[in-house]
Amino acid sequence: MRLAVTGALNSALFDSLLKQCEACAQGQDRELELDLSSADWAYPSGLVPFASLLRVLSQQGVHVTVVKYPNTAICSYFCRSNFVAHIGAESPCADRDKSLGKNRAVKITELEDHAIGKKPLTALGRLLQRLPGGVEATDGSRKSFIDACGELASNTRHAYEERAGGNEIAERPRGLLQAQFYPKGGEGARVELCVCDCGWGIKRSMEGEHHENFASHLEAITAALAFRNKNPMGDGEGVGLSAIHTYIKRNGGTLRIRTGDALRTQQGSKSVAVTEQLPLWNGTIVAMGILVEKPADLSTIQKRLTKAVN
Repeated sequence: MRLAVTGALNSALFDSLLKQCEACAQGQDRELELDLSSADWAYPSGLVPFASLLRVLSQQGVHVTVVKYPNTAICSYFCRSNFVAHIGAESPCADRDKSLGKNRAVKITELEDHAIGKKPLTALGRLLQRLPGGVEATDGSRKSFIDACGELASNTRHAYEERAGGNEIAERPRGLLQAQFYPKGGEGARVELCVCDCGWGIKRSMEGEHHENFASHLEAITAALAFRNKNPMGDGEGVGLSAIHTYIKRNGGTLRIRTGDALRTQQGSKSVAVTEQLPLWNGTIVAMGILVEKPADLSTIQKRLTKAVN
């Protein structure tokens, strides 16, 4: 089949592309020709899941080829973001080995054992350490951003644990991460981070770990946001999405959680949107946008929630 990517590659477009790829995902078509000639700007919340989708299809035996690349400026961004390399293609673009701009972005990076490697971790820190003139990030914002990244990355550990009666989870592609700084807009300067895994998804992960049953993927997302993990594993504080959820509400940022056929979006402290019956994604996508000039401190939230469960 031929898949044409048209317009800005964001979270909404990803759902459309996921739907169009059903024939390949179900094994009905083993050839996927990717036409990127009409692709526009890409955001981490669209580019990272799309890269993950193409990696899943390749792992399932689908031959993915890029038959047309975007115009020079867009192709340069796709290449410098490591998107083309992560899907196993070779772009003719001369910019594929260049950076995205000093301390302005983190390329698409594969998680190492459900953790952030030293090099991308340093790059994430620099996003808030060396902002353009006139943009200031508080010390709390800097530390909280790194803490939140660590929590999101460590959450993928649960998504790849073996489950009775399931396929070999170890064969699925690892999680991916990307972050990008955006200059001042209507709400101020912000950083967007996206982590996408190809594991069981929140519903099955929660059911396997806590021996509960959830009627829907959306119900499982809601439970994950309220849950305080009493048995922290490895990186992070073990309070995961619940702490990040509270942090986002205080910061005024955004939190977008997509798993199974459901989506929940938190906009600041007041606005919540939920959607169900989306194309099925067997994994979890978490996109977080923080306002870098807002002084919300995630460490205090983690300490309070950790104390509450001990």
